[in-house]
Amino acid sequence: MYSWNNWRDHPQGAETPYVAWFRKVHKGRLGPKPKFVRQVVPRAVNQFHTLDHAETTLAAPKETTAGPSTPFVIRAPEYLTNQKFAKWWNNRSDKSTWLPPAKDFECPTVPADTLLAGIIDIGLPMGHSRFRLENGQTRVLGHWLQGAPVPTDTTGAPKQPFLPFGAQLMEADINATLQAFSVDQDLSRPLDQDGFNRATGLVNFHLPEGERGLATRATHGAHVMGLVGGADAKDPLQSTFSKRTRFLLVTLPPEFAFGEGGTFLDFYLIYALRWILEMNARIAAKSGLSKPLPLVTNISIGKHAGAKDAAEPFVAELLDQDHVPPLDAAVSMEPFHAILAAGNSNLERAAAHVILQPGEEKHLDWMIPPNDDTSNFLEIWNEQPSTMPQATAPLEIELVPPGQPQSGTSAGMDAQIKTLAGGPNAAKPLGQIFCARVDTADSSMTRFRYLVCLAPDRYRSDTWSSPPSGRWRIYLKNPTSAPVTVSLLIQTDQAAHPGASEPRSSYLIDPTYKAYNDDGRIRDTYSYGFRTMAQSADPAKDLDTADLVSRHGSLNSYSANKAVATIAGYRANDGRPAPYSSTGPRVVTSANRRAQPTAAFPTDDGYAHLGILADGASDGSIVAMQGTSFASAQATRVILQAWLDKEHDPYGTISIDRFLSNIATRQRPEDGWFKCPVMDKKIGSGRVVPEGRATKVPR
Repeated sequence: MYSWNNWRDHPQGAETPYVAWFRKVHKGRLGPKPKFVRQVVPRAVNQFHTLDHAETTLAAPKETTAGPSTPFVIRAPEYLTNQKFAKWWNNRSDKSTWLPPAKDFECPTVPADTLLAGIIDIGLPMGHSRFRLENGQTRVLGHWLQGAPVPTDTTGAPKQPFLPFGAQLMEADINATLQAFSVDQDLSRPLDQDGFNRATGLVNFHLPEGERGLATRATHGAHVMGLVGGADAKDPLQSTFSKRTRFLLVTLPPEFAFGEGGTFLDFYLIYALRWILEMNARIAAKSGLSKPLPLVTNISIGKHAGAKDAAEPFVAELLDQDHVPPLDAAVSMEPFHAILAAGNSNLERAAAHVILQPGEEKHLDWMIPPNDDTSNFLEIWNEQPSTMPQATAPLEIELVPPGQPQSGTSAGMDAQIKTLAGGPNAAKPLGQIFCARVDTADSSMTRFRYLVCLAPDRYRSDTWSSPPSGRWRIYLKNPTSAPVTVSLLIQTDQAAHPGASEPRSSYLIDPTYKAYNDDGRIRDTYSYGFRTMAQSADPAKDLDTADLVSRHGSLNSYSANKAVATIAGYRANDGRPAPYSSTGPRVVTSANRRAQPTAAFPTDDGYAHLGILADGASDGSIVAMQGTSFASAQATRVILQAWLDKEHDPYGTISIDRFLSNIATRQRPEDGWFKCPVMDKKIGSGRVVPEGRATKVPR
């Protein structure tokens, strides 16, 4: 038998519950494992100043130190971590900025009419001919490889002490390496791409934890980069685009570095976004320009679970870009344009939503797969209209292991925890539930989150035990006198080891949920089919009719906000929305939450041609890949082209979100598309046919 102990106080200090769980599980894992060390990161939105006076050595465990000026302490793989970063930060000569001024490193210069594409992704190549100028030189102005080993000098000191992780390559470094690995050192001759990738750190075979994606057939980043800015510089129709657009790239570290459930991903992304913005400011300054260059950043990364508002650290960073504090005055003059993917979790059964009336109790099952080497996480958010201080959550919960009876629901208080133990190793915990109040400044809701963490069942440990796989039952009860809105969200599963295969993801079970229509086709959020002239043009039928498990509200937690353009996907041959493309929520309860995607771009060519074609990992290769990441990449290219054609002012008052919505609104349906309504919760303002795919171009 397994049992939960009573709720007890658990002050987090500078740790999030995810970090606390990672520390527990990783520390006790038996067998070979990557070594993680401590690193400081900004505590909250744009609070780089919280790093001021960060401990110069991270030897002493100070995570329990609380306070608004305390930075977060995360764990990062040792080989990519600059453990002297905090010391450099505290002793930097210019306290008003993060990166050193342009004069202190080889910052490139560009013409005044240059446009920038920022890309934050994984597996971003630089040697492809489509990412180079006609003379063979690179179009990449700078590339931060967050997962690369920290370069050091002969004394062991970091060569780039201002970087908390990895290594930075600038245009001159890239061009020199391109020349060194070209036949006869001639940039017009073929490139030894494998040698170039190893020399630049894009591939690290000598490290067991090193990146190897670009040695395979395809990478996510290569596909995105090709769709965003790939161009044949020798083609007269593409030469202007190639000449005037440049890249600022950030390659995120390998997936295992994010921690199970994406524990640390927010903080890598915060640094990545700020690096791109600050690098733009420095390039403009060195080029003699009065303000930063037009820049649109593509971030095809996301997570299933989260507050879907400013309670997420990276979302707070996105929302606050219009109010950048005086860390770097030049960045405050920079127009902020970001495009994110809507997400691909619409069919994952990773979300459930219910409004519990006073005294009402409901339950559903959570399926934990067997032989899983990663932890499983479930976030249970509950909120009710109120701004009153409240220490106890307005929701009682219970998680019952497979085959056991219910023992009773209970409510936790802010900063409390309860632990599951029992079974063959009664002294070792199998899981924990963290309870915390998580409000935001723009919310009029009292909001609590229960974070349920279950240990892996495949690997053994000295400090935790393996929970049983199968159906875990979740009970939800409203003990208050007012209705309570409850959302259950399964967190994205991330690999726990270098080179690990795709983790086995858990999912929610609701007997009323239908995965397929009566004709055997995959059931989407809304109906979509042929419609005759005699049929009504009423809104499409909502097929998301289950009691609890829902496709609504499955938007990527990073893109479910109004600071960015959020791009969904559809099938090009008939206009059908991609079933996996995530759907907006039924009800928006926060001012910054997004009600629907901005618009939809192609993610599949047809029923028998899944995905769309773009660059593979090797120069000249083409592969088909599927997902809203590649829809967002096409939207990013549309923005760059609109700037080239002077159809949108990057410094103007019309956001790219509104601009893309306007394009989608006036886009006429293609010949052969089904003539039936498509709901805005699914595709936003409409479907955009990018130039080159269109038979009709709206003007």
